[in-house]
Order: sequence, then C-alpha cells, then structure tokens
Amino acid sequence: MDFAVGLARCPGTCGEWVQGTRDGVPFLIDCPIDRFSEAKVALNMHSTGWVLPLRKTKALQVLDLLKEDFGLPKLGGKVEFLQQLPEGKGMASSTADIIAVASATLIALGEAPSPERLAHLALQIEPSDSVMFPGISEIEHVQRHHHRVLGSSVPSLFLALDWGGTIDTRVFNARPGLAEHYRHYEAEIKRAYELACEGIDQSDLEKLAEAGTISARCNLEINPKSSFEPFLNWVHQNGGLGVVTAHSGTLLAGVFPHDAFADQASLKNLGLEAQQRFTPAYLDLFRSCSGGIVATKLKLTENAG
Repeated sequence: MDFAVGLARCPGTCGEWVQGTRDGVPFLIDCPIDRFSEAKVALNMHSTGWVLPLRKTKALQVLDLLKEDFGLPKLGGKVEFLQQLPEGKGMASSTADIIAVASATLIALGEAPSPERLAHLALQIEPSDSVMFPGISEIEHVQRHHHRVLGSSVPSLFLALDWGGTIDTRVFNARPGLAEHYRHYEAEIKRAYELACEGIDQSDLEKLAEAGTISARCNLEINPKSSFEPFLNWVHQNGGLGVVTAHSGTLLAGVFPHDAFADQASLKNLGLEAQQRFTPAYLDLFRSCSGGIVATKLKLTENAG
C-alpha cells in the first residue's frame, strides 16, 4: 500500500453536563451535539511530512504519535478539515480534531479506530473530552485511567451564547487553585453527578438540566460568566429547564426540550431575543446527538486529493 485515504468525523460538545472531582480525581460528563470536526487524511507511504492547516498543532501531534506506534518514519500526507468547530469556546474542538484525524488515519491504514484506542491517543496530548465514546459518557480527563458510557443521548435543544475570548484547556487544567476549588464543591458535584446519571438512565431532561445547572454554578468561582443568573432566569421564563456550561471554556447554553418550539420562526425569535437582551459575540442553536465517531476508508477514485 503506497497511498490510502480515510474520512472521519467526531462530534463536538456544548460544554459538559458535569465537571469536577470525585475523591479528588477530576472527571467530566460530556454533552455531545450535532456539530462536528470532519477530517480527510490522504496518506503517502513515501513522504516524511504532513500538509495541514498551521494552527492544527494537536492534530499534527496525534499523527506523529501514530507514526511512532506503527513504526512508519516515512508516513506522511495531506489533512483536510471538511467541518470544523469554534476553537477555545469549550466545544471540544481540540479533542474532536484529534479524534477525527486519528480515526481517518487508522482506517486508512486498515486499523479499527476503537474508542479506547482513540482516548489513549488524545489523553497523551491534553486533558480530553469523551466524545469518542457512544452515547453520553464520563471520563477522568486528566489522570487518564477511567471512562464509562452512561447511556444514550437525551433529546434536547441548546441555545448557546458566548461573549468572546478563548480558554486553553491545558492552561486551565494546570492553573493554581483548581484542585482546591474542586475539593470545595465536591459534595455539590456528587449531587449533580447522581442527578445526571438518573436523567440519562430515565431519559429525563429535567434532571439532566438540573445537574448541568448545579455544576455550571459551581464553575463560576473559577470561570466567571457575568450573565449567568440573568440568562438562567430568562431561560426558565421561556420554557427552558436549566443551563449547561463549558467548564474550561466561554460557552453558556440554555437547555430546552427538543420539541419546545413548534417551528423555525419560533426558534429564530428566541435567538433574536437572546441576542438583543444579552449581546453575545456568538450565538447558535444545537441539538443533542450521540457521541462516537464515523469513519470510512475511501477509494482513491473518490476525489482523494
């Protein structure tokens, strides 16, 4: 095999339903959404370098890890991103990029991109989300020795707002005072975790949104969001059930039943009202989706590039 092409996509997240520590060990429960990083990787077994966007440094890191794992010093090629996520907002953009590129590369090489293998690769690069696993899952995202699929995704609608700025995941997880912050809120996070597990098990969005709100409020001490309380009140006034936040990002989202609005006009009006009232730099509507990757090996005749 001299040339091969793989295509893969991985969902992003609307922050995390819950994030904190359990017995001092950091963990999170992901909130996967219908926004994706999608990568096409065209391999060349006679090349020594990669052609890919300059800012995608973490994607390059996982390619180098795979070269080392397979003992292929001359492996190279071209990486194209067909879909991308906003960066630095807490939408798992780095994890999704790493997983999409790794999955596309593995399947092009004839290897199965198992979630466990992908998580191992991602966690060698940075604290990572668990979007490579199906459904909704939890992961010990810093100390890298536990994950668990909690159940199927619960149908939901998110109105996500962001007021600008970015937060680097690695910098956030290395900041002074983070461990003390987590210790202080561990009892509240335990309560949120139990509610989230019940909500997922029972497909009860109200419990899941309550869990998200508890965890998001705890996060304000270490990652303030000045519009939190006014936005939460507004969400409740408009039929929402609570909020979910990017604990190491800038995103804050209202959680609504997936069928809360009868038509697109109602959804558009909700977004316009939020834009006028809260003046975010970024606003979008997401729907929940299952975690997990989709990967395909392409024929070279399929416009491989």
